[in-house]
Amino acid sequence: MTREDVLHTLSTNAKLLQIWAICPYGGMGPMLRRFLFGDDPIRPLSFTPNKPHAARMYLESLQSSAPHGILPLANASWSSSRPAHQKFYGHSYTAPTPRIHFLQQFGLACTKAFAIHLRRPTRTQQAPQASSGTARAPPGLSSPFSTDPRV
Repeated sequence: MTREDVLHTLSTNAKLLQIWAICPYGGMGPMLRRFLFGDDPIRPLSFTPNKPHAARMYLESLQSSAPHGILPLANASWSSSRPAHQKFYGHSYTAPTPRIHFLQQFGLACTKAFAIHLRRPTRTQQAPQASSGTARAPPGLSSPFSTDPRV
């Protein structure tokens, strides 16, 4: 099934698939910024003529019925319903609002993903070595070069 087939199936079933992008440094693409913050894209995305379903899905995601601006909505909802003694969101003194809490968690996730990408190439470029069977990998990390199922 091609990407266009998937988008056509979603569209005919009245489902919406938003096109989100994150740059390697944690920057958000225009559709993710619209979904999270309610920002309209600066430049509209363009699609080639052989991608009609992608273009239609993009236009549908710009409609007012598509979810957008969820973080300002979360801030407003939380600030109107929070108890007077609760000054911070998410049990953290560094996150006074849901928006800041999300941005901190998102930044942490992007940093972890970036670290994994930096770490992975060094593992794949090394020549495979036979495992002696005596050295075990730390818990949660499996050695890609070992033939021992215990490692």
